[in-house]
Amino acid sequence: MPARRLLLVLAALAALPAAAQPDPGAVVDAWRADWRRASTRVQSVEAQERTEWTIDGPRGRTRIEVEADIRFDLDAPPQRDVRRVRSHGRDMPAERGRGHGRRWQRAFGPAGREVQAPPDVPGAVLGSARAVGIAADRLDGTLAWRVALQSSEDRTEAWFTRGARPRLLAMRFEGQRPRGGRIVREVRYVRVDGLDLPASASTTFTALQRRRLREFHVTLTAEATYDRHSVR
Repeated sequence: MPARRLLLVLAALAALPAAAQPDPGAVVDAWRADWRRASTRVQSVEAQERTEWTIDGPRGRTRIEVEADIRFDLDAPPQRDVRRVRSHGRDMPAERGRGHGRRWQRAFGPAGREVQAPPDVPGAVLGSARAVGIAADRLDGTLAWRVALQSSEDRTEAWFTRGARPRLLAMRFEGQRPRGGRIVREVRYVRVDGLDLPASASTTFTALQRRRLREFHVTLTAEATYDRHSVR
């Protein structure tokens, strides 16, 4: 293509209007309508969880691997039944995994337990959230709308597919917690029987600790995957 013609084509493309962005509330409302239709026949969802809990501090790194059955209730917090716990390649009593969240809470405050908690189903988060902004985006190669949601505590964003019946692809939560800690959680979703359910979750909490006139940072992380969803 001659250089002059190429310049004219590029100029014409640049002059085209950008894709019209929908009202952010309309995107969330369309998703809510699909969620309500799909959830009317559902009481709960069961899934298998594989997660790794890690603490990084001045004494090094401690890592615990957990396998559990998760029950996602549509109107209550999820419940975890730990089946297997491993630490540094060795099996441990399952009770050790069940009580780990309480130990982190005693040491680091409520955020310690929050890191280990399974994510809520998105209907619990988006059911009454108010959308306050929208931007065109792309997530893992999929064209998406990134919607900012108003929250009293956390900065929250959600990614939806474009179209009349959007699917929820991901959500991200970021906020401050007591004792000067910062928490970030990212959740990816998969559609099962019309419901967008957690497929993976990554949570990080970083806090400044003071002991014996020393200051240091401690980081708690939880990396989880969810599969074999069974809708009941």
